[in-house]
Amino acid sequence: MADRDERSLLNHLIEMCRDEARTLQFAAEHVQDPGVRATLKQIASDRGRFADDLLRHAQRLGGADAHDGTTRGALHQQWLAFKHALMGSDERKMIAEAANVERQTLVGFEQALSDLLPPTARELVEQQCAQLRQGHQRVRSLMAQ
Repeated sequence: MADRDERSLLNHLIEMCRDEARTLQFAAEHVQDPGVRATLKQIASDRGRFADDLLRHAQRLGGADAHDGTTRGALHQQWLAFKHALMGSDERKMIAEAANVERQTLVGFEQALSDLLPPTARELVEQQCAQLRQGHQRVRSLMAQ
């Protein structure tokens, strides 16, 4: 049963990373500033790599679920697209949304660190959590520009 719980937790982190990567990519495609765009794309790429790295650990526990993100994440991206279509591209709102999704992922990782993680994945999740903190600060600093 512990393996199932550990695998589920890893799958949740994988889905969060995939959702975040898609949201950041969407935001990057709808901002004009090339520096902001590059930052958001880089962080999105990092989150995709996080998911890939976690996937290997989940597969060791019997395989990862074949999800490509969550329904909640998909609905969130559709909502962003709808808002964009109605109101146009507001760069500050896109950056704020990127900061929000980065914060949500960070909270999920921090909670996972206090939960039942496989010992083989704990160090990776700790490293990724530290990088999430840095990424969140980077995105928040974009709002001050």
